[in-house]
Amino acid sequence: MKRTILTTLAVALLLAVVGPAARATEVGYSRKFGLGIELGDPTGLSAKLWVSPTNALDFGLGFWTYGNGACFNDQNGNQVCGAFGHTNGTFNMDYLWQSNIIRGTAQLDWHVGGGARFVWWGGCQSNCIAVAARAPIGLDLMFANPNFLEVFFELAPSFWIIPGFGFGIDGGIGVRFYF
Repeated sequence: MKRTILTTLAVALLLAVVGPAARATEVGYSRKFGLGIELGDPTGLSAKLWVSPTNALDFGLGFWTYGNGACFNDQNGNQVCGAFGHTNGTFNMDYLWQSNIIRGTAQLDWHVGGGARFVWWGGCQSNCIAVAARAPIGLDLMFANPNFLEVFFELAPSFWIIPGFGFGIDGGIGVRFYF
């Protein structure tokens, strides 16, 4: 009995000394690229590329389609119809500064950034694109297990420049898997 206890203590001490340091997450450290989905505005694919320990490039790509002969009014009030529908899309890219709030078995960060969003409408006659400057702010939650997963929430005040001046708020919730 005494020998079993001593052996167990010796093995535990050996693992504690030579084992790797525990880290809450690998996201942004050894895993630099994440790909996932976002629900909200925009809804679609989301990607994040870490360029330094506290900075990342954030991308979003979304599509939506009106189908089979559907008609809609473009920004000028003109009715647009098509035999096969219209594909509309959005693309955004932001530069983020990220900082830690809580670190433990999970890591909670907040981020702020700046970037742009482009929207296009398929099948319209004029004013088929819109461009906005964005200022995203959000929360990012990474886990120790699984250490390749990030859940995020973001709001992005947007200042529309093209086709005219305006203000809006983009936002969504999503998940990314890191490679």
